[in-house]
Amino acid sequence: MDAFEFSKYTINSCSEYSFIQSIEIQLIDEPIVKIKAVISNDVFINIFYNAETKKYSFALIKEGRRIFGIDNARNWHIHPFENPDNHLKTTNTSLLDFLKILASHKNKW
Repeated sequence: MDAFEFSKYTINSCSEYSFIQSIEIQLIDEPIVKIKAVISNDVFINIFYNAETKKYSFALIKEGRRIFGIDNARNWHIHPFENPDNHLKTTNTSLLDFLKILASHKNKW
């Protein structure tokens, strides 16, 4: 999937969730995409994809700090709500999977 295709996938995936208020495309410069999915004034999702390296990063940011995230820098891992600086191994996770996790854990953010 190239950067443009990932951008379309991101917009379509985010549009399925009513808690996402808007999408801000911060960068599409093949092979890299950076997108901000705005939830509220102080809560948003940083979405990163590099089509060349196949690196993904999804991070829920609240008041300027990551409170949850999943990425595959080195290996796929989760930065859990309980300790977002921690790394817990996980399997491949899509953006849609990440959004489903957020939707089912709204009480934590």
